[in-house]
Amino acid sequence: MTAPLPPPDLASRDPVLITLEPGEILHRFFTSAYNPIHFDRTRDSRLNAPDASYGVLYTAKDARGAFAETFLREPGRTLIPSDLLARKAYVRLRITNHLVLIKLGGPGLARMGATAEVVHGGLPYDVPQAWSSALRDHPIRASGIAYYARHDDEALCYAIYGHAAAAIVEEYREAQLDRDWF
Repeated sequence: MTAPLPPPDLASRDPVLITLEPGEILHRFFTSAYNPIHFDRTRDSRLNAPDASYGVLYTAKDARGAFAETFLREPGRTLIPSDLLARKAYVRLRITNHLVLIKLGGPGLARMGATAEVVHGGLPYDVPQAWSSALRDHPIRASGIAYYARHDDEALCYAIYGHAAAAIVEEYREAQLDRDWF
């Protein structure tokens, strides 16, 4: 079964919202060769722009969610490959202004006409990217999407749109991850 596309009446629907407050901390594992506050404009990630017209920063409410989104992409994996670990780093990000996110999880799915396949399905990412674009254009002008991690459906994650970049600052970075860190 494929995930549904955004319905034609999406703009008139009332989404479930999550507000990230100033001072709130977000978590992220990232490729250490790059800036940790990176709004991805490729078509390679699930909730990126389908036409690369805007960037998306992937974060999580807690380190567990960030871990799941980064290191648990291969189901059944019980060890983290040392070369993958060597390429990654961890950052805590602080919110400086209110960010309002549309929740694509729980009752927020049905309210918007979505199913969990939108954020939990695999490749290709055409459908989730269509949702990202449609939700970005929703009249409430959300700063991003809140969703549950594909490989840990209790871990709340955030896909934050590039227009919210000024509200996110780096608080702490751990550049050298080792096996004991986990």
